[in-house]
Amino acid sequence: MRSEQQERLERFLEDVDEQISYRPIHAAVNEELRAHVEDKAEVYMEYGVEEDEAYDKAIRDMGDASVIGIEMNATHHIRMAKPLLFSLLGLLCLGIIGNFVDRGFSLWEISYNGYFLWGLIVLMLVALYGYPLLLKHTGKILILLGAAGVLFAVGRILILYTGMAMPFIVGFDPNSPSVVFGILQLAIPVSVVLLYRSRHQGVRSLLLIGGVQLLLLGFIGYCYFWGYADVAFLTFLFSCLGAELYMVGKGYLNADKKKGFGTAIACFLILITVWAGVQREQVYKELELFINPEAQTESPWEDGYNNVLIRELLGRAKVVGKIELSQEELVRYRTAQWYYEDGPGVWGGNGINRTLEDYVDYRMQFMDEPKLTDILPQHYHNNYRIAWWILRYGWIAGIALTFLLCGAYGILLVTAFRIRNRLGRLVALAGSLAMWIQFLFYLLGNFGCQFGMFGNLPFVSEGLASITGSALMAGLILSAYRFDTVVTETE
Repeated sequence: MRSEQQERLERFLEDVDEQISYRPIHAAVNEELRAHVEDKAEVYMEYGVEEDEAYDKAIRDMGDASVIGIEMNATHHIRMAKPLLFSLLGLLCLGIIGNFVDRGFSLWEISYNGYFLWGLIVLMLVALYGYPLLLKHTGKILILLGAAGVLFAVGRILILYTGMAMPFIVGFDPNSPSVVFGILQLAIPVSVVLLYRSRHQGVRSLLLIGGVQLLLLGFIGYCYFWGYADVAFLTFLFSCLGAELYMVGKGYLNADKKKGFGTAIACFLILITVWAGVQREQVYKELELFINPEAQTESPWEDGYNNVLIRELLGRAKVVGKIELSQEELVRYRTAQWYYEDGPGVWGGNGINRTLEDYVDYRMQFMDEPKLTDILPQHYHNNYRIAWWILRYGWIAGIALTFLLCGAYGILLVTAFRIRNRLGRLVALAGSLAMWIQFLFYLLGNFGCQFGMFGNLPFVSEGLASITGSALMAGLILSAYRFDTVVTETE
Protein backbone atom coordinates (compact mmCIF):
# COMPACT_ATOMS: atom_id res chain seq x y z
CA MET A 1 0.00 0.00 0.00
CA ARG A 2 1.35 3.46 -0.89
CA SER A 3 1.83 6.08 1.86
CA GLU A 4 -1.24 8.05 0.78
CA GLN A 5 -3.42 4.98 1.19
CA GLN A 6 -1.79 4.24 4.53
CA GLU A 7 -2.50 7.76 5.78
CA ARG A 8 -6.11 7.51 4.64
CA LEU A 9 -6.57 4.23 6.51
CA GLU A 10 -4.81 5.58 9.63
CA ARG A 11 -7.10 8.63 9.71
CA PHE A 12 -10.08 6.31 9.48
CA LEU A 13 -8.75 4.20 12.36
CA GLU A 14 -8.03 7.28 14.48
CA ASP A 15 -11.65 8.38 14.08
CA VAL A 16 -12.75 4.93 15.23
CA ASP A 17 -10.39 5.01 18.21
CA GLU A 18 -11.79 8.33 19.42
CA GLN A 19 -15.05 6.56 20.28
CA ILE A 20 -13.48 3.63 22.16
CA SER A 21 -12.93 4.48 25.82
CA TYR A 22 -10.62 1.60 26.74
CA ARG A 23 -7.32 2.57 25.12
CA PRO A 24 -5.43 -0.74 25.51
CA ILE A 25 -7.90 -2.36 23.12
CA HIS A 26 -7.19 0.17 20.33
CA ALA A 27 -4.37 -1.89 18.80
CA ALA A 28 -6.48 -5.05 18.61
CA VAL A 29 -9.44 -3.17 17.11
CA ASN A 30 -7.20 -1.43 14.59
CA GLU A 31 -5.68 -4.73 13.52
CA GLU A 32 -9.13 -6.23 13.07
CA LEU A 33 -10.44 -3.28 11.02
CA ARG A 34 -7.25 -3.00 8.97
CA ALA A 35 -7.59 -6.67 8.01
CA HIS A 36 -11.21 -6.06 6.93
CA VAL A 37 -10.25 -3.09 4.78
CA GLU A 38 -7.36 -4.93 3.13
CA ASP A 39 -9.54 -7.98 2.42
CA LYS A 40 -12.20 -5.79 0.79
CA ALA A 41 -9.61 -3.89 -1.22
CA GLU A 42 -8.16 -7.15 -2.53
CA VAL A 43 -11.61 -8.28 -3.64
CA TYR A 44 -12.12 -5.01 -5.54
CA MET A 45 -8.70 -5.33 -7.16
CA GLU A 46 -9.52 -8.87 -8.27
CA TYR A 47 -12.38 -7.35 -10.26
CA GLY A 48 -10.05 -4.90 -11.96
CA VAL A 49 -10.47 -1.83 -9.76
CA GLU A 50 -7.33 0.29 -9.40
CA GLU A 51 -5.55 0.04 -6.06
CA ASP A 52 -6.26 3.63 -4.93
CA GLU A 53 -9.92 3.37 -5.78
CA ALA A 54 -10.12 -0.12 -4.29
CA TYR A 55 -8.95 1.16 -0.92
CA ASP A 56 -11.26 4.19 -1.15
CA LYS A 57 -14.22 1.90 -1.79
CA ALA A 58 -13.15 -0.52 0.98
CA ILE A 59 -12.94 2.27 3.55
CA ARG A 60 -16.19 3.79 2.35
CA ASP A 61 -17.92 0.41 2.57
CA MET A 62 -16.92 0.15 6.23
CA GLY A 63 -19.26 3.03 7.00
CA ASP A 64 -18.92 6.09 9.20
CA ALA A 65 -15.83 5.81 11.43
CA SER A 66 -17.53 7.39 14.45
CA VAL A 67 -20.49 5.02 14.23
CA ILE A 68 -18.13 2.05 13.97
CA GLY A 69 -16.21 3.35 16.99
CA ILE A 70 -19.41 3.61 19.04
CA GLU A 71 -20.40 0.08 18.08
CA MET A 72 -16.94 -1.27 18.89
CA ASN A 73 -16.97 0.57 22.23
CA ALA A 74 -20.23 -1.17 23.10
CA THR A 75 -18.63 -4.58 22.66
CA HIS A 76 -15.02 -3.80 23.66
CA HIS A 77 -15.23 -1.94 26.95
CA ILE A 78 -14.41 -2.52 30.58
CA ARG A 79 -17.37 -2.78 32.90
CA MET A 80 -18.11 -3.17 36.58
CA ALA A 81 -20.36 -5.78 38.20
CA LYS A 82 -22.15 -3.18 40.32
CA PRO A 83 -24.57 -5.57 42.11
CA LEU A 84 -21.61 -7.68 43.25
CA LEU A 85 -19.52 -4.67 44.24
CA PHE A 86 -22.36 -3.14 46.28
CA SER A 87 -23.14 -6.47 47.97
CA LEU A 88 -19.48 -6.90 48.96
CA LEU A 89 -19.33 -3.36 50.31
CA GLY A 90 -22.51 -4.17 52.24
CA LEU A 91 -20.84 -7.22 53.79
CA LEU A 92 -17.83 -5.11 54.82
CA CYS A 93 -20.18 -2.59 56.42
CA LEU A 94 -22.00 -5.43 58.18
CA GLY A 95 -18.72 -6.60 59.67
CA ILE A 96 -17.71 -3.11 60.80
CA ILE A 97 -21.10 -2.13 62.22
CA GLY A 98 -21.45 -5.50 63.93
CA ASN A 99 -18.13 -5.00 65.71
CA PHE A 100 -19.05 -1.53 66.90
CA VAL A 101 -22.52 -2.61 68.07
CA ASP A 102 -21.18 -5.67 69.88
CA ARG A 103 -18.02 -4.21 71.40
CA GLY A 104 -18.63 -0.48 71.59
CA PHE A 105 -17.29 2.55 69.75
CA SER A 106 -13.75 3.36 70.86
CA LEU A 107 -10.42 4.46 69.43
CA TRP A 108 -9.07 0.93 69.90
CA GLU A 109 -12.07 -0.53 68.08
CA ILE A 110 -11.60 1.91 65.20
CA SER A 111 -7.98 0.83 64.80
CA TYR A 112 -8.96 -2.84 65.15
CA ASN A 113 -11.41 -2.47 62.27
CA GLY A 114 -8.52 -1.37 60.07
CA TYR A 115 -8.67 -4.91 58.67
CA PHE A 116 -11.78 -3.92 56.75
CA LEU A 117 -10.11 -0.84 55.27
CA TRP A 118 -7.21 -3.06 54.18
CA GLY A 119 -9.72 -5.49 52.63
CA LEU A 120 -11.37 -2.66 50.71
CA ILE A 121 -8.00 -1.52 49.32
CA VAL A 122 -7.08 -5.07 48.25
CA LEU A 123 -10.52 -5.58 46.71
CA MET A 124 -10.34 -2.43 44.59
CA LEU A 125 -6.75 -2.99 43.46
CA VAL A 126 -7.40 -6.60 42.44
CA ALA A 127 -10.66 -5.60 40.74
CA LEU A 128 -8.81 -2.97 38.70
CA TYR A 129 -5.72 -4.96 37.73
CA GLY A 130 -5.96 -8.52 39.05
CA TYR A 131 -7.23 -10.64 36.16
CA PRO A 132 -4.78 -9.42 33.46
CA LEU A 133 -1.89 -9.68 35.93
CA LEU A 134 -2.94 -13.21 36.88
CA LEU A 135 -2.93 -14.32 33.24
CA LYS A 136 0.34 -12.56 32.51
CA HIS A 137 2.26 -13.79 35.57
CA THR A 138 0.72 -17.19 36.32
CA GLY A 139 4.09 -18.94 36.09
CA LYS A 140 5.80 -16.48 38.42
CA ILE A 141 2.98 -16.75 40.96
CA LEU A 142 3.30 -20.54 40.85
CA ILE A 143 7.03 -20.24 41.57
CA LEU A 144 6.28 -17.95 44.52
CA LEU A 145 3.75 -20.45 45.85
CA GLY A 146 6.35 -23.21 45.55
CA ALA A 147 8.90 -21.07 47.39
CA ALA A 148 6.34 -20.45 50.14
CA GLY A 149 5.75 -24.19 50.37
CA VAL A 150 9.49 -24.80 50.81
CA LEU A 151 9.57 -22.14 53.54
CA PHE A 152 6.73 -23.92 55.33
CA ALA A 153 8.56 -27.25 55.17
CA VAL A 154 11.82 -25.72 56.41
CA GLY A 155 10.01 -23.90 59.20
CA ARG A 156 8.33 -27.09 60.34
CA ILE A 157 11.58 -29.08 60.20
CA LEU A 158 13.26 -26.47 62.41
CA ILE A 159 10.50 -26.74 64.98
CA LEU A 160 10.32 -30.55 64.94
CA TYR A 161 14.03 -31.31 65.06
CA THR A 162 15.68 -28.29 66.66
CA GLY A 163 12.89 -26.66 68.63
CA MET A 164 13.77 -23.37 66.97
CA ALA A 165 11.13 -21.45 65.04
CA MET A 166 12.04 -19.73 61.79
CA PRO A 167 12.00 -15.93 62.23
CA PHE A 168 9.29 -14.30 60.19
CA ILE A 169 9.49 -11.13 58.17
CA VAL A 170 6.79 -8.50 57.75
CA GLY A 171 4.19 -10.67 59.39
CA PHE A 172 4.94 -13.77 57.28
CA ASP A 173 5.20 -16.57 59.80
CA PRO A 174 5.97 -19.87 58.00
CA ASN A 175 4.18 -21.76 60.77
CA SER A 176 0.99 -19.71 60.79
CA PRO A 177 -2.29 -21.38 59.76
CA SER A 178 -3.52 -18.00 58.53
CA VAL A 179 -0.66 -17.83 56.04
CA VAL A 180 -1.49 -21.39 54.93
CA PHE A 181 -5.04 -20.26 54.28
CA GLY A 182 -3.95 -17.22 52.27
CA ILE A 183 -1.50 -19.18 50.13
CA LEU A 184 -4.00 -21.92 49.32
CA GLN A 185 -6.60 -19.33 48.33
CA LEU A 186 -4.13 -17.76 45.91
CA ALA A 187 -3.35 -21.23 44.57
CA ILE A 188 -6.98 -21.75 43.47
CA PRO A 189 -7.04 -19.31 40.49
CA VAL A 190 -3.46 -20.27 39.57
CA SER A 191 -4.48 -23.94 39.35
CA VAL A 192 -7.50 -23.07 37.21
CA VAL A 193 -5.45 -21.00 34.76
CA LEU A 194 -2.81 -23.72 34.43
CA LEU A 195 -5.48 -26.35 33.85
CA TYR A 196 -7.21 -24.30 31.16
CA ARG A 197 -3.98 -23.54 29.32
CA SER A 198 -3.09 -27.23 29.23
CA ARG A 199 -6.61 -28.34 28.24
CA HIS A 200 -5.48 -29.55 24.79
CA GLN A 201 -3.55 -32.36 26.49
CA GLY A 202 -6.83 -33.94 27.55
CA VAL A 203 -6.96 -35.95 30.75
CA ARG A 204 -3.20 -35.53 31.11
CA SER A 205 -3.85 -31.90 32.02
CA LEU A 206 -5.99 -33.06 34.96
CA LEU A 207 -3.20 -35.40 36.07
CA LEU A 208 -0.68 -32.57 35.73
CA ILE A 209 -2.74 -30.22 37.89
CA GLY A 210 -3.38 -33.01 40.36
CA GLY A 211 0.38 -33.44 40.68
CA VAL A 212 0.89 -29.71 41.24
CA GLN A 213 -1.84 -29.72 43.90
CA LEU A 214 -0.28 -32.76 45.59
CA LEU A 215 3.13 -31.09 45.75
CA LEU A 216 1.64 -27.89 47.11
CA LEU A 217 -0.37 -29.72 49.74
CA GLY A 218 2.66 -31.86 50.53
CA PHE A 219 4.93 -28.91 51.23
CA ILE A 220 2.37 -26.98 53.22
CA GLY A 221 0.84 -30.07 54.82
CA TYR A 222 4.21 -31.05 56.19
CA CYS A 223 4.13 -27.98 58.39
CA TYR A 224 0.55 -28.77 59.41
CA PHE A 225 -0.43 -26.44 62.22
CA TRP A 226 -3.86 -26.37 63.91
CA GLY A 227 -7.14 -27.55 62.42
CA TYR A 228 -7.59 -24.21 60.66
CA ALA A 229 -5.47 -25.52 57.83
CA ASP A 230 -7.91 -28.36 57.20
CA VAL A 231 -10.67 -25.94 56.25
CA ALA A 232 -8.16 -24.28 53.91
CA PHE A 233 -7.21 -27.62 52.32
CA LEU A 234 -10.83 -28.64 51.78
CA THR A 235 -11.73 -25.22 50.37
CA PHE A 236 -8.81 -25.50 47.94
CA LEU A 237 -9.60 -29.05 46.83
CA PHE A 238 -13.38 -28.68 46.48
CA SER A 239 -13.27 -25.36 44.62
CA CYS A 240 -10.67 -26.70 42.16
CA LEU A 241 -12.76 -29.85 41.67
CA GLY A 242 -15.85 -27.75 40.93
CA ALA A 243 -13.98 -25.79 38.24
CA GLU A 244 -12.57 -29.01 36.75
CA LEU A 245 -15.97 -30.71 36.55
CA TYR A 246 -17.54 -27.62 35.00
CA MET A 247 -14.74 -27.44 32.46
CA VAL A 248 -15.18 -31.11 31.51
CA GLY A 249 -18.97 -30.79 31.39
CA LYS A 250 -18.86 -27.78 29.06
CA GLY A 251 -16.48 -29.58 26.71
CA TYR A 252 -13.55 -27.22 27.25
CA LEU A 253 -11.23 -30.17 27.86
CA ASN A 254 -9.93 -32.00 24.81
CA ALA A 255 -11.08 -35.41 26.10
CA ASP A 256 -14.06 -37.71 26.36
CA LYS A 257 -16.41 -36.45 29.09
CA LYS A 258 -16.57 -39.78 30.91
CA LYS A 259 -12.78 -39.99 31.06
CA GLY A 260 -12.59 -36.35 32.09
CA PHE A 261 -15.11 -36.72 34.92
CA GLY A 262 -13.51 -39.98 36.07
CA THR A 263 -9.99 -38.55 36.08
CA ALA A 264 -11.00 -35.36 37.91
CA ILE A 265 -12.88 -37.28 40.61
CA ALA A 266 -10.09 -39.88 40.92
CA CYS A 267 -7.43 -37.17 41.40
CA PHE A 268 -9.64 -35.47 43.99
CA LEU A 269 -10.15 -38.72 45.91
CA ILE A 270 -6.41 -39.44 45.85
CA LEU A 271 -5.65 -35.97 47.22
CA ILE A 272 -8.31 -36.30 49.92
CA THR A 273 -7.01 -39.75 50.86
CA VAL A 274 -3.42 -38.51 51.12
CA TRP A 275 -4.50 -35.49 53.14
CA ALA A 276 -6.64 -37.56 55.51
CA GLY A 277 -4.09 -40.37 55.72
CA VAL A 278 -1.16 -38.19 56.69
CA GLN A 279 -3.27 -36.36 59.29
CA ARG A 280 -5.54 -39.27 60.20
CA GLU A 281 -5.49 -38.67 63.95
CA GLN A 282 -6.28 -34.99 63.56
CA VAL A 283 -8.92 -35.66 60.90
CA TYR A 284 -10.58 -38.25 63.15
CA LYS A 285 -10.60 -35.73 65.98
CA GLU A 286 -12.18 -33.09 63.77
CA LEU A 287 -14.83 -35.48 62.46
CA GLU A 288 -15.61 -36.39 66.06
CA LEU A 289 -15.85 -32.68 66.90
CA PHE A 290 -18.26 -32.24 63.99
CA ILE A 291 -20.47 -35.28 64.66
CA ASN A 292 -20.15 -35.89 68.38
CA PRO A 293 -18.74 -32.80 70.14
CA GLU A 294 -19.69 -34.26 73.55
CA ALA A 295 -16.67 -36.55 73.21
CA GLN A 296 -14.39 -33.48 73.36
CA THR A 297 -15.71 -31.63 76.40
CA GLU A 298 -13.14 -32.53 79.05
CA SER A 299 -12.92 -28.85 79.94
CA PRO A 300 -14.70 -25.60 78.94
CA TRP A 301 -11.61 -24.60 76.94
CA GLU A 302 -12.37 -27.29 74.33
CA ASP A 303 -14.10 -26.55 71.02
CA GLY A 304 -16.37 -29.48 71.75
CA TYR A 305 -17.71 -27.68 74.80
CA ASN A 306 -18.36 -24.56 72.70
CA ASN A 307 -20.38 -26.67 70.24
CA VAL A 308 -22.45 -28.17 73.05
CA LEU A 309 -22.96 -24.74 74.64
CA ILE A 310 -24.11 -23.15 71.37
CA ARG A 311 -26.58 -25.97 70.76
CA GLU A 312 -27.90 -25.61 74.29
CA LEU A 313 -28.38 -21.84 74.00
CA LEU A 314 -29.92 -21.97 70.54
CA GLY A 315 -32.44 -24.46 71.89
CA ARG A 316 -33.57 -21.76 74.33
CA ALA A 317 -33.57 -18.85 71.86
CA LYS A 318 -36.82 -17.00 71.18
CA VAL A 319 -38.52 -16.45 67.85
CA VAL A 320 -38.22 -12.69 68.34
CA GLY A 321 -36.13 -10.94 70.96
CA LYS A 322 -33.26 -11.72 73.27
CA ILE A 323 -32.87 -15.07 74.99
CA GLU A 324 -34.16 -14.96 78.57
CA LEU A 325 -31.80 -16.22 81.27
CA SER A 326 -31.90 -15.57 85.00
CA GLN A 327 -28.82 -14.38 86.89
CA GLU A 328 -28.47 -17.81 88.45
CA GLU A 329 -28.53 -19.44 85.00
CA LEU A 330 -26.01 -16.94 83.67
CA VAL A 331 -23.66 -17.80 86.52
CA ARG A 332 -23.99 -21.53 85.88
CA TYR A 333 -23.37 -21.06 82.16
CA ARG A 334 -20.46 -18.76 82.88
CA THR A 335 -18.80 -21.28 85.20
CA ALA A 336 -19.76 -24.37 83.12
CA GLN A 337 -21.61 -25.83 86.13
CA TRP A 338 -24.71 -26.32 83.95
CA TYR A 339 -22.84 -29.05 82.06
CA TYR A 340 -20.39 -30.56 84.53
CA GLU A 341 -22.68 -30.53 87.57
CA ASP A 342 -26.18 -30.60 86.13
CA GLY A 343 -25.51 -32.36 82.82
CA PRO A 344 -23.72 -35.44 81.51
CA GLY A 345 -20.33 -33.73 81.15
CA VAL A 346 -17.28 -35.34 82.75
CA TRP A 347 -14.54 -32.92 83.82
CA GLY A 348 -11.11 -33.93 82.57
CA GLY A 349 -9.10 -30.83 83.45
CA ASN A 350 -6.89 -28.81 81.12
CA GLY A 351 -3.52 -28.76 82.80
CA ILE A 352 -4.09 -25.35 84.36
CA ASN A 353 -7.41 -25.54 86.21
CA ARG A 354 -7.50 -29.16 87.25
CA THR A 355 -10.92 -29.27 88.88
CA LEU A 356 -14.32 -27.77 88.27
CA GLU A 357 -14.00 -25.88 91.57
CA ASP A 358 -10.75 -24.29 90.38
CA TYR A 359 -12.41 -23.27 87.12
CA VAL A 360 -15.43 -21.80 88.94
CA ASP A 361 -13.17 -19.75 91.21
CA TYR A 362 -11.12 -18.63 88.23
CA ARG A 363 -14.17 -17.45 86.26
CA MET A 364 -15.96 -15.85 89.20
CA GLN A 365 -13.08 -13.53 90.05
CA PHE A 366 -13.62 -11.63 86.79
CA MET A 367 -17.38 -11.32 87.16
CA ASP A 368 -19.90 -9.45 89.29
CA GLU A 369 -23.18 -9.88 87.45
CA PRO A 370 -22.67 -11.88 84.24
CA LYS A 371 -24.25 -10.80 80.97
CA LEU A 372 -25.12 -12.85 77.91
CA THR A 373 -21.83 -11.93 76.27
CA ASP A 374 -19.92 -13.30 79.28
CA ILE A 375 -21.17 -16.85 78.79
CA LEU A 376 -20.51 -17.12 75.06
CA PRO A 377 -17.36 -18.61 73.50
CA GLN A 378 -14.41 -16.31 72.95
CA HIS A 379 -14.66 -14.16 69.80
CA TYR A 380 -18.41 -14.80 69.66
CA HIS A 381 -18.92 -11.57 67.68
CA ASN A 382 -16.63 -12.92 64.96
CA ASN A 383 -16.90 -16.71 65.01
CA TYR A 384 -20.56 -16.92 65.95
CA ARG A 385 -22.08 -13.94 64.17
CA ILE A 386 -25.22 -15.82 63.07
CA ALA A 387 -25.71 -17.62 66.38
CA TRP A 388 -25.18 -14.32 68.20
CA TRP A 389 -27.95 -12.66 66.18
CA ILE A 390 -30.30 -15.53 67.03
CA LEU A 391 -29.51 -15.24 70.75
CA ARG A 392 -29.70 -11.46 70.81
CA TYR A 393 -32.53 -10.72 68.36
CA GLY A 394 -34.32 -14.04 67.87
CA TRP A 395 -34.58 -16.75 65.25
CA ILE A 396 -36.26 -14.53 62.66
CA ALA A 397 -33.34 -12.09 62.73
CA GLY A 398 -30.80 -14.92 62.53
CA ILE A 399 -32.59 -16.56 59.60
CA ALA A 400 -32.88 -13.17 57.87
CA LEU A 401 -29.13 -12.65 58.27
CA THR A 402 -28.46 -16.11 56.83
CA PHE A 403 -30.62 -15.39 53.78
CA LEU A 404 -28.94 -12.01 53.38
CA LEU A 405 -25.54 -13.70 53.33
CA CYS A 406 -26.78 -16.37 50.91
CA GLY A 407 -28.02 -13.61 48.60
CA ALA A 408 -24.71 -11.74 48.70
CA TYR A 409 -22.67 -14.87 48.03
CA GLY A 410 -25.22 -15.96 45.43
CA ILE A 411 -24.42 -12.82 43.44
CA LEU A 412 -20.86 -14.16 43.19
CA LEU A 413 -22.09 -17.20 41.26
CA VAL A 414 -24.48 -15.14 39.13
CA THR A 415 -21.63 -12.80 38.18
CA ALA A 416 -19.35 -15.74 37.38
CA PHE A 417 -21.87 -17.25 34.97
CA ARG A 418 -22.42 -13.89 33.27
CA ILE A 419 -18.79 -13.83 32.15
CA ARG A 420 -18.59 -14.89 28.50
CA ASN A 421 -14.83 -15.49 28.38
CA ARG A 422 -14.42 -19.16 29.29
CA LEU A 423 -11.20 -18.77 31.26
CA GLY A 424 -12.56 -15.75 33.14
CA ARG A 425 -15.71 -17.69 34.00
CA LEU A 426 -13.69 -20.63 35.34
CA VAL A 427 -11.54 -18.36 37.53
CA ALA A 428 -14.66 -16.61 38.84
CA LEU A 429 -16.48 -19.90 39.40
CA ALA A 430 -13.60 -21.36 41.43
CA GLY A 431 -13.41 -18.17 43.53
CA SER A 432 -17.17 -18.21 44.14
CA LEU A 433 -17.06 -21.84 45.23
CA ALA A 434 -14.18 -21.07 47.60
CA MET A 435 -16.21 -18.41 49.40
CA TRP A 436 -19.34 -20.56 49.46
CA ILE A 437 -17.41 -23.45 51.03
CA GLN A 438 -16.03 -21.13 53.72
CA PHE A 439 -19.54 -19.82 54.37
CA LEU A 440 -20.97 -23.35 54.71
CA PHE A 441 -18.26 -24.38 57.19
CA TYR A 442 -18.95 -21.19 59.14
CA LEU A 443 -22.71 -21.76 59.08
CA LEU A 444 -22.34 -25.32 60.40
CA GLY A 445 -20.11 -24.06 63.20
CA ASN A 446 -22.75 -21.54 64.21
CA PHE A 447 -25.20 -24.38 64.81
CA GLY A 448 -22.79 -26.41 66.90
CA CYS A 449 -21.28 -28.53 64.11
CA GLN A 450 -17.79 -27.09 63.95
CA PHE A 451 -15.14 -28.81 61.80
CA GLY A 452 -11.50 -27.98 62.45
CA MET A 453 -10.54 -24.59 63.77
CA PHE A 454 -13.20 -21.98 63.15
CA GLY A 455 -13.45 -20.86 59.53
CA ASN A 456 -14.25 -17.50 57.96
CA LEU A 457 -17.41 -15.67 57.12
CA PRO A 458 -16.06 -14.00 53.98
CA PHE A 459 -15.96 -10.18 54.20
CA VAL A 460 -17.68 -10.18 57.60
CA SER A 461 -15.06 -11.94 59.74
CA GLU A 462 -12.15 -9.70 60.62
CA GLY A 463 -8.56 -10.88 60.58
CA LEU A 464 -5.74 -10.33 58.11
CA ALA A 465 -5.93 -13.76 56.42
CA SER A 466 -9.73 -13.79 56.28
CA ILE A 467 -10.13 -10.32 54.83
CA THR A 468 -7.17 -10.57 52.46
CA GLY A 469 -8.25 -13.95 51.09
CA SER A 470 -11.86 -12.86 50.63
CA ALA A 471 -10.83 -9.60 48.95
CA LEU A 472 -8.43 -11.45 46.66
CA MET A 473 -11.02 -13.99 45.48
CA ALA A 474 -13.86 -11.49 45.08
CA GLY A 475 -11.53 -8.96 43.44
CA LEU A 476 -10.54 -11.53 40.80
CA ILE A 477 -14.22 -12.18 40.07
CA LEU A 478 -14.86 -8.46 39.66
CA SER A 479 -11.73 -8.15 37.52
CA ALA A 480 -12.60 -11.12 35.29
CA TYR A 481 -16.04 -9.59 34.73
CA ARG A 482 -14.55 -6.14 34.17
CA PHE A 483 -12.13 -7.31 31.47
CA ASP A 484 -14.50 -9.89 30.02
CA THR A 485 -14.86 -8.18 26.64
CA VAL A 486 -11.34 -6.79 26.29
CA VAL A 487 -9.01 -9.56 27.49
CA THR A 488 -9.09 -12.71 25.37
CA GLU A 489 -8.42 -16.25 26.53
CA THR A 490 -5.15 -16.24 24.58
CA GLU A 491 -3.98 -13.12 26.39
